[in-house]
Amino acid sequence: MDLMRDNDSDDKRRGQLLSRALRAVRKIRPATSRDLARALGLSLRGYQHFEAGGGQLNIGHVMRFGPAIDCDPIGVLAAVHIGHPEFAAYVAQNKAMLAYMIALEDFVEETGPAIARLETTVWARAYRAMFKTLAAEALAAQAESDALLARGGHHPDCDQPPQTLDPARLGPVPEDGRRQDEVDGDEDADGSAR
Repeated sequence: MDLMRDNDSDDKRRGQLLSRALRAVRKIRPATSRDLARALGLSLRGYQHFEAGGGQLNIGHVMRFGPAIDCDPIGVLAAVHIGHPEFAAYVAQNKAMLAYMIALEDFVEETGPAIARLETTVWARAYRAMFKTLAAEALAAQAESDALLARGGHHPDCDQPPQTLDPARLGPVPEDGRRQDEVDGDEDADGSAR
């Protein structure tokens, strides 16, 4: 009985994290719920249930969500797993987790059964070194971008505004000043109009 309660609690937590990850991506990748529902092969209500984190984590839905909104679906799953939904938005543009999976596939093909001979400490040391290098590169790129923006410039590699901007300012604005999802009468997963 307690095991079932623990599983329900884990499912609920995963659902909440998934909902927050999907919404983090939608803040930087505007799309209507109707369009996403269509791309995932769901009814509008079914999509809203999915985005709200209802039911069990559906990997197929997440994998179809990625190309539908141009984000990294593995990044969404990783965000849920590590408990940092914002990670899904961080890797939406650069597809970091998809790149990781490609590199991992190459590693498996090149190394094969010898992988089983690596101790956990070897993996941990390699990951720490890799993430330390990535952190240094990310922080340097952020500092360069911040300095450029402070001088009033625009970074040519950035087609997304900084995440501190109001999401309502993202995407093209029609002549009447309303975003396309407002024109369509789109609703968020919780049923509220956007």
